[in-house]
Amino acid sequence: MASVLKIIDLAKVYSLETVLVYAVKGVTLEVEEGDFVALMGPSGSGKSTLLNLLGCLDRPTNGQYFLAGQDVARMEDDQLSNIRSRYLGFIFQQYNLLPQYTVVENIEIPLLYQGAKLSNSTTNRCIGLAKLVGLGNRLDHRPMQLSGGQQQRVAIARSLVNDPAVILADEPTGNLDSRTSDEIMHLLSKLNEAGKTIIMVTHENDIASWAKRIVRMRDGVIESDVRNEKPTVSIEGATSTIQTELLESLVLHQSK
Repeated sequence: MASVLKIIDLAKVYSLETVLVYAVKGVTLEVEEGDFVALMGPSGSGKSTLLNLLGCLDRPTNGQYFLAGQDVARMEDDQLSNIRSRYLGFIFQQYNLLPQYTVVENIEIPLLYQGAKLSNSTTNRCIGLAKLVGLGNRLDHRPMQLSGGQQQRVAIARSLVNDPAVILADEPTGNLDSRTSDEIMHLLSKLNEAGKTIIMVTHENDIASWAKRIVRMRDGVIESDVRNEKPTVSIEGATSTIQTELLESLVLHQSK
């Protein structure tokens, strides 16, 4: 498999008054297309900082970061914004939905950031993604009318709308109960099976067990990096809303 992203000796140092905090200390990591990686570690291990660096939400102090063949580590703000909108999809623990927007309108947001002109075609794509995550009967609902699990499904659909090379998920089940967490992980697993590369931060072993690869961090460095020989398997039919034809038409890699 081809590499979708690669970091070499990546470091992030924060200055807090007179104290330097070495959040990430020269990390080297390569992720192949179609992989599913869980980033784990205790609080302060550097996993969330690393995810922010991979998401181009922060700049490294040192090192290289290659995404889609480009070293993005030293790009300017406008360039980073373009990279984020073209190659990355985000799923946050707090969902980050706009309360005044409907399900479809929230899914459309990344297209607006791209400067895309909304049309019947883009609206139909967003409706298709809403159906993909099981919200076909909630298209006009607003976040406050949805459960936590439903809001996270909107966030997942939103992360897919720009057909990203990589989906970055920060504690995607952190605010959900066990049953809803399993439903969300089943959905992410299906998306990965359809070809999407996923990097997920989690502190829960049962959530990490869905991933194909588990990278553990401690004190800003990678402590271990192992393949998960027996990832949790999606139960066929457990989520009837995952439709093969929608996965093929909306999720599989498309030409940029």
